[in-house]
Amino acid sequence: MRNTVNIAVVDDLARDRETVRAKVLGYAACRGLPWQVTVFSGGEELLADLTPGRYDVVFLDILMGGLDGIETARRLRQVDRDALLVFVTTEADYAVEGYEVEAAGFLLKEESESRFQRLMERLARRLRRDAVLDFSSAGSPLRLPAGEMLYAEVLDHDMALHTRDGVHVLRMSMEQLKPLLPQDGRFFECHRGIVLNLDAVAALSAQVVTIENGDTLPVSRRRRSELERSYAERCFARVRREL
Repeated sequence: MRNTVNIAVVDDLARDRETVRAKVLGYAACRGLPWQVTVFSGGEELLADLTPGRYDVVFLDILMGGLDGIETARRLRQVDRDALLVFVTTEADYAVEGYEVEAAGFLLKEESESRFQRLMERLARRLRRDAVLDFSSAGSPLRLPAGEMLYAEVLDHDMALHTRDGVHVLRMSMEQLKPLLPQDGRFFECHRGIVLNLDAVAALSAQVVTIENGDTLPVSRRRRSELERSYAERCFARVRREL
């Protein structure tokens, strides 16, 4: 359930655009992020390929032959208001122009590794997206952000999905649901036929778990210790992610 992030690197110097491409892909690979990078040799080439939402991040060299980075950014903003723009330059004096086109950051071509990592962490935080649960395989048009599902329970031959917006009842089994859930430690089967979102847990007690909406769910005795461990690990992962 991972969503690919599309990144453009625009530079008229092949060596420089390859350097940025390699650094970005190296960062993503180390963190298991599904990022793809497309390179362009100039602003004109990027704009010819551009459509709204086509790229999530655009690394733009400022001092290019032909259409420079600032003018490319201005034209890009006429098509796409949401892409994150990062200017790549040998100079650190383009703050005014960057503000005009809502730049997300600047990357010096001789940037230190630590500063590059900090820039990428800022971008990654802004790029985080929730997985979308697609229930078309169960004959339903329902598409639901994973974080909106509080828990799911089997009721006879149906599946009740309890969400922040209400309850959706689908004709599916627990074995059909499990492969649709993101494998990020968020969902846990606390009892036979019940899967809960650990991010939605309000409290744990001896025999039940309380969900943020006030519902209480039973916890299997044999799964109690594993639930506590998984919940602690998920809480730690969330804190580390948000730092």
